[in-house]
Amino acid sequence: MRWGDFELDLISDGTFRLDGGAMFGVVPKIFWERKLSPDQTNRIKLGLNCLLVRGNGKTILIDTGCGFKYSSKEFEIYGIEHERTVFDDLARLEVAPADIDLVLNTHLHFDHCGGNTVCTAEGLVPTFPNATYVVQRQEFEDASHPSERNRASYLEQNWIPLVDRGQLELLEGNHTICEGIECIPTPGHTLGHQSVKIQSGGETLFFLGDLCPTSAHVPLPWIMSYDLYPATTLETRKEVYRQAVTEGWTLFFEHDPGDLLGRLIEKDGNYRAETMPWETW
Repeated sequence: MRWGDFELDLISDGTFRLDGGAMFGVVPKIFWERKLSPDQTNRIKLGLNCLLVRGNGKTILIDTGCGFKYSSKEFEIYGIEHERTVFDDLARLEVAPADIDLVLNTHLHFDHCGGNTVCTAEGLVPTFPNATYVVQRQEFEDASHPSERNRASYLEQNWIPLVDRGQLELLEGNHTICEGIECIPTPGHTLGHQSVKIQSGGETLFFLGDLCPTSAHVPLPWIMSYDLYPATTLETRKEVYRQAVTEGWTLFFEHDPGDLLGRLIEKDGNYRAETMPWETW
């Protein structure tokens, strides 16, 4: 789609599955299963929706999906299915890996940065050889020193090759990437989580990352158990939601398996999303 001075393309890495109870935290299953139906092992299907942004002299990829660096057991546990891949979607648009100038990682969990690197005969190398990869310093420090609780989500194979080749840039707080694109800290899921704001032509698109992973998670209390700081997530959401409603932002839901774009509607302090498929937006 055209977004002011930018051209935006949905880049999918397929789907994967996570436990529905963990995805919806304190929300009882009787409520969340009406939104996303679980399989026989209580897992729900989630999208791996990334975004290609071209304009103002830059070719930018926001997040890189799961990638392929997993054992057969891990593929099975997480139900990773590459119905589409980042590589194939970029190739369809005639964008080569070497054409990517910047990779903006919302955070360093494997389902958001697994495509940062790729296995070759030379070993692990950056997938995008000419790109600068951008993440918050807080996120990098936490990923480099994980706790017992978050260690399974942080896989150093997804960023060590970037460090070794000098391709990783660490931000501290809000940062303008180029005119119209800004990285904004949105802590809660992790302390160093960031979202991406794209503004052009009087419109704003806000790439949420895991601040609100699907449109089903829009209600304020519907916060994942995966969030390390759920009270912080709540406060961050309130701030972002107020701006989104007041300014009419369009939201990008990174893990939604269906309608991944939407706008917020607020009534008496309660929020819901009016969504639409990418193809018809």
